[in-house]
Amino acid sequence: MTRRGTARKTLQVTSPPKPLAKTPKKAQMCRSPNIDKQPAKSVYTMTSRDFQSDTNAHVEVIAENLKDFCCINFFQAAIMHNKHLFRGRTVLDIGCGVGILSLFAAKAGAAHVYAVDSSNVLDYTEQIVRDNGYVDVIHVIKGSLENIVLPVEEVDIIICNWLGYSMLFQAACNSVIYARDKWLKKDNGIILPDVAKLFMAAIEDNKRKNERVEWWNDVYGVNMKCVRDFALSEPSFQLVEPKQLMSTQFGVKYLNMYTATKKDLQFRCKYMLEMQRGGHMDGIVTYFHVFFSKSHTPMGFSTDPSVWRTHWMQTVFFFDKSVYVKAGELYYGGIEMCSVGDGCDLNNMELSLEMFSGDPSQLQLEAEMRWKLKPHAAIINDRILEKSETIAEKSDASVKNKIAKDEKEKQHVDTKILLAPKKNDCSPKESIAKTVKEYSVTNVPTSVEIGNYSYPCNVVKRNKKVKNSKKG
Repeated sequence: MTRRGTARKTLQVTSPPKPLAKTPKKAQMCRSPNIDKQPAKSVYTMTSRDFQSDTNAHVEVIAENLKDFCCINFFQAAIMHNKHLFRGRTVLDIGCGVGILSLFAAKAGAAHVYAVDSSNVLDYTEQIVRDNGYVDVIHVIKGSLENIVLPVEEVDIIICNWLGYSMLFQAACNSVIYARDKWLKKDNGIILPDVAKLFMAAIEDNKRKNERVEWWNDVYGVNMKCVRDFALSEPSFQLVEPKQLMSTQFGVKYLNMYTATKKDLQFRCKYMLEMQRGGHMDGIVTYFHVFFSKSHTPMGFSTDPSVWRTHWMQTVFFFDKSVYVKAGELYYGGIEMCSVGDGCDLNNMELSLEMFSGDPSQLQLEAEMRWKLKPHAAIINDRILEKSETIAEKSDASVKNKIAKDEKEKQHVDTKILLAPKKNDCSPKESIAKTVKEYSVTNVPTSVEIGNYSYPCNVVKRNKKVKNSKKG
């Protein structure tokens, strides 16, 4: 029934509201309040999260590159000894970092230097350029080469430390090729450095292989052989001593940056190694030589084990099983280094190797391996191990002294001197020394010796016969 004079109103049929999706507990726990925050635009406001994606702005990484005296001295000598090539020229510095190479070019007389980098390290670069008085010469540009716009159409010289581990891994060859095709003068353009060659040799390093690979077979009594396969599939970036080399070196890749293309950044070739001594071959080692062919005097440097250390060190690829070799034997096969997937990604590469021995009519397969080159913390860890090894070598004498002292202390465990600080050797010891061989339950020491000093020990014995007397 409705009230008189009013019409019945139709009710609107609505569906019940849908419940909101709840975020899982894992997402709630792991979510940071700054998860969607954009990366810092300045190095002075960067956080630990920002340094994970921009490692080149970290002070330790900057120092590691600048302390590579072999590499920096080569660039400095190549620029300062060829001032006639830089005087009045326009220079492009790719991946400039703090601008050390740009400053060398400016001191050599370059008219304009364009320092390009995509890292926040350019905040330091601008201040360094300003402090050294080259604001009018060095122009700092932030961004990738594909997105920046240079104020000039052509440059005369390109300088870039484009080399990587094993010459190609984590290298900047792609950037140099792009800048060469876009800005470098076709007639008399210069690239510094311009030529590099990769070498390989056999190596014996049973100690490092045991520490890095075989260690996973038994970890505190636990079988972790599944991790061993992954440790074996990645190379080791380390320092190699010349005495560890077992064969002659063989050049596997020659790279000329004036004519190189992206297809040249991966290779497959044949090799032959002649053993110079016998032993167990644990793997192969790769290193490279670099040259500046436009210099009026021969200039270059090498990462060979017999020369000065560089931050690239050497790259060692361990075999699954060691190969016993004799002096004078020949080992040959094929080696291939290429990027994983489509394109030319030099940050994710693979190296494959096949090694044979014996007469060509009756080949015997000695090793067949494939390694994955990926960025990881092993590079830094190997440098730490290297420093610890050098420190250990220097402290052999101190270690021996400590061992001798420990042996003397063990001999005098039964006799402890319980007196005041030790006196000079000229004072009689028999009259002032008191020895205690064994401490019984009733015989409690009255002092404790710590180092050269003895401290009194207040011992309170509980007397059951004496009862607490009440006073008052």
